[in-house]
Amino acid sequence: MQRREYLCKHHIAYGNPVESDVFLPMKIRLRIDTKWLRLEQKSMDRIRKTYESWESETLRKAQDAKDLSTLREVFYQLGDRWEWDQATGAWLSGGEPLDAVGLILSMPGLEEGKERYVIYTVMAYSKGLTQKFDHLGDKERIIVEIDKNSGEMYCWSTTGHGAMDLFPTSLNAFDDFQDVLESCDLVAQPGDHALRIDIPKGKRNFPYIIEILWEIAVGKRDFVQKEIDLLTNSDIEDYLGFRFHRYAKAVIRLEQTWRELNLDIVDSARESIIDDIPSEVEKQNKLSLRIVEGLLHILWFKPPTSQIKSVRKVYETLASVDKPTNVEQSLIQCLGELSVALTDVLERAQYLKWKSVIDKKAYSESDVFQDLSVSELGKQALAVALDDILREHTLSYIGYPERARIKDKLMRISFGVLVLPIRLLSSFWERIKTRFLSDEQKDAHETKPDFPKEPHSTRDSAS
Repeated sequence: MQRREYLCKHHIAYGNPVESDVFLPMKIRLRIDTKWLRLEQKSMDRIRKTYESWESETLRKAQDAKDLSTLREVFYQLGDRWEWDQATGAWLSGGEPLDAVGLILSMPGLEEGKERYVIYTVMAYSKGLTQKFDHLGDKERIIVEIDKNSGEMYCWSTTGHGAMDLFPTSLNAFDDFQDVLESCDLVAQPGDHALRIDIPKGKRNFPYIIEILWEIAVGKRDFVQKEIDLLTNSDIEDYLGFRFHRYAKAVIRLEQTWRELNLDIVDSARESIIDDIPSEVEKQNKLSLRIVEGLLHILWFKPPTSQIKSVRKVYETLASVDKPTNVEQSLIQCLGELSVALTDVLERAQYLKWKSVIDKKAYSESDVFQDLSVSELGKQALAVALDDILREHTLSYIGYPERARIKDKLMRISFGVLVLPIRLLSSFWERIKTRFLSDEQKDAHETKPDFPKEPHSTRDSAS
């Protein structure tokens, strides 16, 4: 089956395919401030010169080697930087400034019947020299939530440094998620680590004062608009086997089960007090629930790669109980599903990253890239991005900002309150400077004396 035909059957959730007439586009429009484009070009030129100097020096040393012993010393001198420098050269030779690729991760909403889609844009090249050959540029996102029952859609944009909007933007003027992706632009500010959705004026819901203020805040900046390839959640889940939805669903199910069992424990404790019957079972249940409560804190506030040891430890602890209670049996089942889902997504990310480096040709020709114009740099960046997300981003950060810790919520409030006014003032100041310079140039032109031209001499005329 061709990729385009397959995507016509859009999988809303892994393991629960839903027939739909929606065909998700494979491209989305991205607008980037031209000043970041110039900055990226300068950075790439600078690093390219460093790489070319390193390459010529390394080749000279290898050519000057008189025997294998001397050549071995050259390799020892290269050390760990060999992989980094070699990969940097490959990326520089195949990359363009602000080369980007998009991807969608799907996950269940916190309420029944709701689904969330996180659209990441990945800048495929780092703006600065680092010690990690797989370091990317920005990985910023917007979050779209869809109520599958009512069809209502809302979006949270990134205001700056990963902080999401305080209040979501309504997308109810659009027919469906397909219409959103086809009609809207994404506006990236790499230096501010911000990504916003730009809704066409005819599709904005009243009141749209916030959208107007953001237009003013942007000012008269020059933007480069480019279409970037977008890998849908079906691509990510079914073609690449990166089943993030199953993992997020397992976390939410564990939390829901824990909450329900906590309520049952309270009710049964009341009965025990009334009957004046001490219960060792109740003590055992409370201890197990407290252990799972600590694990939930880790699941929400630590990256997935830092969770696996804790998940396995809690699972083994409860599974090793001689006579598990009904409460513990319910928790063990949820923990088992979570352990399998988390292990699968971690191993898949590592495999994709390994394959993109070791078996580049097979990875580059994968079915997921069929009909797409993703650059070689973008293909490698995609594999690195999936691994980076699991290493750097927590589940609350990725798709559930309302579950963030207090300090992250305070940062979200700060950015939500301050970023727009600051950008409005900055835009206002830029307008004043532009107007002032324009008036100065105009006055200088008007006050400049017009000197009469010297008449041509007879000698000049004769010549």
